[in-house]
Amino acid sequence: MRILLLLLLFTAAVDFAMRATETARTSETRSDAARLFNGKNLEGWSTYLEGRGKNHDPEKVFQVHDGVVHIYKDAEEGAKMPFGYMATEKEFADYHLRLEYRWGTKRFAPRAQDKRDSGLLYHAVGPDKVWPCSVELQIQEGDTGDIFTVNTRVTSTLDPKRLAPDEPKQWAGSYFLEPADGGVERSQGGDWISRIVKSGTYEVDGWNTVEATVRGDSAIHIVNGKINNRCWNILQPDAHDPGRSIPLKAGHIVLQAEGAEVLYRNIEITPLK
Repeated sequence: MRILLLLLLFTAAVDFAMRATETARTSETRSDAARLFNGKNLEGWSTYLEGRGKNHDPEKVFQVHDGVVHIYKDAEEGAKMPFGYMATEKEFADYHLRLEYRWGTKRFAPRAQDKRDSGLLYHAVGPDKVWPCSVELQIQEGDTGDIFTVNTRVTSTLDPKRLAPDEPKQWAGSYFLEPADGGVERSQGGDWISRIVKSGTYEVDGWNTVEATVRGDSAIHIVNGKINNRCWNILQPDAHDPGRSIPLKAGHIVLQAEGAEVLYRNIEITPLK
């Protein structure tokens, strides 16, 4: 019994140290950070809007002013607005991404009555569409940090008491739980969108900081300095054999326009060694 107790204490200590190291890394990496957004224009980014196409933004959905990207700035409250995104022109792998976001006041059809919603997609690949093959770090009122698999599959540790069926349209989702707290390893997703709910809600009024540590086919989600989701073994369909999945280790970085006024600033990326 004594040996078992010591083993459990050691395991908990190692897990705590790993969490502390990962959280500390968010501040350590900033000295090497490069700005993905220059605060003046969308140089280095492309835009895509449903029904409009690539780099065609007649409604001026994406505007830059005062060092921020302002999405749906001039749109009329409640009006029907297109969904879309801004995406890095380059693909990235093995990095720590940090950005800040703040909600505006307006919401638009078809989500005028829903939670304010946006999102950070990483490892985005394939043709432009709503939405490209990727993994999403959800940015939504009360849900920031959730994982959404978008035509991808991931592995994580989930609460065995709150597992959703691994099939389409399970929006309630499974719930992330650290292994030390009883989480069990499970693969989830496929050629649909599935959800893994974050372990904690850390969003505040005003500006929030979101970070993603993405190394190879694994990722950690961090909201206002606290880890609240993880995944690994990220897989995408093999373009040459749709019945087969292959690792997804790089791709574009995408910020969504999804029916809510939102502002982004200080978008920085740090390569991981």
